[in-house]
Amino acid sequence: MMTTEAYEFVFEAGEWTLRRDREPILRVLGREGATDSFTPIEGGFWLWERVCDQPTDSMRMELETTFAPQYTMVPGISYNGNGWGDTPEYVGDRAADGTPWTWAWHRATIPACTYSAADGQAVVLSGALDDAVSCSLTREGDVERHTLLWPEVEGPQVLHRHFWKEAYQGSMPPRRVFQAVIGGFAAERPHLDYQPLLDFAFRYYGHPVKERFGPKRLHELSLAYTKFLWSREADGFISINRGCGWHEDITAFGKARISKYEIGWVGQSALLSVALLEEYERTGDADARDKGLSTLDHWCRFAMPNGMVRIKFSLSPEEDGVLETAVEKLEQSKEPGKELPYEEYHPEFVTGADGKRIFPIDACNLGGAAEHLLSAYEIAERIGEPRPEYRRVALGICDFALRDQKESGQFAKAWNPDGSVFREGGTVGCFLVPALIKAYEVTGDEAYRDSAVRAFDFYYAELLRDGYTTAGALDTYCIDKESSSPLLIAALRLHKLTGERRYLEAAETTAWYLSTWMMHFTVKYPEGSLLHETGIDTFGMTSVSTAHTAVDQYSLHDVLSFFALAEATGDDQWRERALALWVGASQLISDGTLSVRGRVRPAGSQDEAIFHTRWGRPLVTEFHPCEWLPAWPTAFRLEVLHGLGDWSDLERGLDVIAGAIDVRPLDEPIAELGVSETAMVGRTG
Repeated sequence: MMTTEAYEFVFEAGEWTLRRDREPILRVLGREGATDSFTPIEGGFWLWERVCDQPTDSMRMELETTFAPQYTMVPGISYNGNGWGDTPEYVGDRAADGTPWTWAWHRATIPACTYSAADGQAVVLSGALDDAVSCSLTREGDVERHTLLWPEVEGPQVLHRHFWKEAYQGSMPPRRVFQAVIGGFAAERPHLDYQPLLDFAFRYYGHPVKERFGPKRLHELSLAYTKFLWSREADGFISINRGCGWHEDITAFGKARISKYEIGWVGQSALLSVALLEEYERTGDADARDKGLSTLDHWCRFAMPNGMVRIKFSLSPEEDGVLETAVEKLEQSKEPGKELPYEEYHPEFVTGADGKRIFPIDACNLGGAAEHLLSAYEIAERIGEPRPEYRRVALGICDFALRDQKESGQFAKAWNPDGSVFREGGTVGCFLVPALIKAYEVTGDEAYRDSAVRAFDFYYAELLRDGYTTAGALDTYCIDKESSSPLLIAALRLHKLTGERRYLEAAETTAWYLSTWMMHFTVKYPEGSLLHETGIDTFGMTSVSTAHTAVDQYSLHDVLSFFALAEATGDDQWRERALALWVGASQLISDGTLSVRGRVRPAGSQDEAIFHTRWGRPLVTEFHPCEWLPAWPTAFRLEVLHGLGDWSDLERGLDVIAGAIDVRPLDEPIAELGVSETAMVGRTG
C-alpha cells in the first residue's frame, strides 16, 4: 500500500487502484511483462514507473476513472471537448471516423496532460519531464480513459492553421522504463478547481528563467520600433503601422502594405500613442509627444455620429480598398492540406454589395480605443497639450455601449458601421468593461460603473458556468486565452474600486483559467532545428486558442494583472508566474542585428507567435517563428514597463521557484521530437 493523506494506491486482485477514503477513484490498466510502482511526489501526486521485462519500442500507460466525468480538459487543446464557435479545432474525444484524437506532449501546456473531474474529485495523468510522449482522453462507457502513448503520435489528422494534415507517427529506441505523473485531488467545481494541478506543474516542470536584454534596453528597443512604425500617408493620415512582414521585392522586412492601421487589437495605435505620451512625460522626449498626439488626433477624426469610431484602415482613409469581387462564404475545411481563404479566418474583412471593403467594428478595438483615449486625455492635460476631443470620442464609444448593452449585461462581439449588430457571442464583449470603469473614474458618472458591473457579472457567470472564455482572438471564433485578459483586468479594477472580496475571488478563478494556457515546461528541440538554434524556451509562453495551438506574446498583457494579484492575495506564485510570462514573451526580440533564416529584423521587432508544435501555415510551417512582426507585443511590453514603478523584479527574472520539486531525469534513451525537414536550419519553406 502506498499512501498520501486521504489517498492511497492499493494493489488487490491483480490490479492497482487509487482510492480516496478507501473508495476507488481510478484503476490502472496493467501490462503483461511489466511491473508498476507508485512513488509519492507530494500531496496528491505520484510518480508512476513501469519497468518492462524486456526493452520495447512502444507503450501505452492507461488508467480509467471510476466515475463519469462532468468536465474534461487537455490544457491548451481541449476544454470539455470544445465545440464552441466555428473555427476548425479538435472537437470531442474522437475524429469523425471514431478514431481517438492523440496529441503530442509539446502541443499541450503541461506535457501530455489529461484531466477529468466529477462530483468533487479530479484525476490527472501527464508525461514525465523531457520525455517524448503523446496522450489521449476518451470516454469509454461510463468512465474516462486517460492514455499516454509511446512513440510520439498525432492523429488521425493534425490541426494546423485552419486546415488539417495527415497523421504523424514517430519512432523510438527500445527501452525498459516508462514514467508518468498521476494526480488525484478534490475539485469542488470540476470545471474550475484545477489549481492543485497548475501549482504542481509550475514547480515540477518549470525552472528559473531570465530575459537577456534587461528592462532598460528592452524599453529603448520598444520605443525605437514604435517610432519606426509611425507613418504619414500621402493623403495626410497619420498612424502607427500594424507591423512588419517580409517583402520579397525588396528582400527585407518592411511595414505592412495592406491592413496597415488599427486602433486596437493587432495595431494598438491608441496604446502605443499613450506609451509615447508617457515617455514625453517621463523624459521630455518631444518626438515621442508629437508622434503620440498626431496619431490620436487623426483617429479622432473618424468618430461616427452613433458614438463608435472607425477602428481599421487597410491602406488609408482616402484609398481604402475596393475588392474586385465580394467575399465568397466557404465551408470550414477539414481536408488535409487545405487552408481557409484569408477572408474566412479574418471574418472582419468582408465586402459590401457595392464591392467596397467593410470593417465591422468589434468590442476589442472599441474597448481599447475608449480606455486609451481617456488615458491620453489625462496625460495631455498634465503636459499642457489639452485634447478635449479625446475625452469626447472615448465617452461617445462608452455611451454607445450603454445604449446597446443587453439587459443581461452582454455586449455584442461586433457592430456594423450603422450601429446594427454584426455578430453576437463570446467573452470578447468584456473588452469594453475596463473602458467603462475608466470612464467612471474620469467622469464620476455612475452609469458607466453600473454598466461595467453588469457586464462583468454576465461574462464572469459564463466562465463559472462553462469553464472557459471565448472569441477574444478576432481571427478565430472559439475557446481562447485572450478573452480572459479583460475579465481578469476588470475583476482587479472592480476590487480596487469597491473593496468587495468577490471580485478578488473572481480574479483568482480567472487567472487560474488563464494559466491553463501557459506552457509549464520547456520543449527540447533537436540540434540543427531552427527553434533549437534560435534558443526558444517554451516555458512561460502561452498558447493562443483551441484553434490556434501555437504560442504567442499576448501574455504580456497579463503581467501587470499577475503582479497585482500577488500583491492583493499574498500568494507569491502569481509574481513568479508574472515573471515567467514576461520572460517567455520576451524572446527573439531584435536589437537591429538579429537574423533568422538569413533575414535581418528591425530593432525592437518580435514575432507575433512561435509555431512551437506541429501547427503552422502552408508557407510558414510548423516548428518555425511566424515571421510576422506586429506592433502589439511592443505595445503590451511598454504597458508593463510604464506600469511598474520598479523594474528590479524584471532585472532579476524568475531566479527561484518557491517549492520547486527536484526531478530525477529518466535514465533511458529518449526519442527526439519529430520536427519536419523544413524546420531544420538551412532549409526553406
